[in-house]
Amino acid sequence: MARGSLTAADSTDRAPWYWYVLIGYPVLSLFGIVSLARLTRGGSVLASSMGSIGLLILVAAAGALVLPAIWRDVEFVATESDTWRPDRQVYVGAAIAAPLALGVLAGLVAGFGIAIAAAVFTFLLSTVTVCVTYLYNRHREIGLLRR
Repeated sequence: MARGSLTAADSTDRAPWYWYVLIGYPVLSLFGIVSLARLTRGGSVLASSMGSIGLLILVAAAGALVLPAIWRDVEFVATESDTWRPDRQVYVGAAIAAPLALGVLAGLVAGFGIAIAAAVFTFLLSTVTVCVTYLYNRHREIGLLRR
C-alpha cells in the first residue's frame, strides 16, 4: 500500500494491546518522573525514601512492555505499508544496548550498586526516547492513528 492508503482509526474501534502501550508509556513516564521530582523535592533519588526508588523501578519496569509493543507494531507497519520499513532491531536494540553498556561501564568504574542504578535509570530514559522517536517517525511516515 502506498502512503495514505491505510484507513484512519475509528474512535470506537478497540486497538491491540501494543497500541495502548506505545501511547501510554511516555505519558506514564512523564507522570512518574514528575511524581519522583515531587517526592524527592528536587533532590537526589539515592538520598530519598524507598518509595521514590520503588517508583523509579516501577516506571522503568513498565518500559519492558514497550519493547514487545514496538516489535509488534513494526510487524503491522511492515505488512500494511510500502513506504516505511522501520528496523525493529534498531529501535529495540537501542533500548537494550544503552543500559547494558552504561551498566557495565559504571560497574567497572564505580561498583555494582552504582551500576544497577545507572542501568535502571538509563533503561528508563532509553525506552522513553525510543518510544517517542518511534511514534514520531511513525506519525511522519504513515500517520499516528493508522492501525
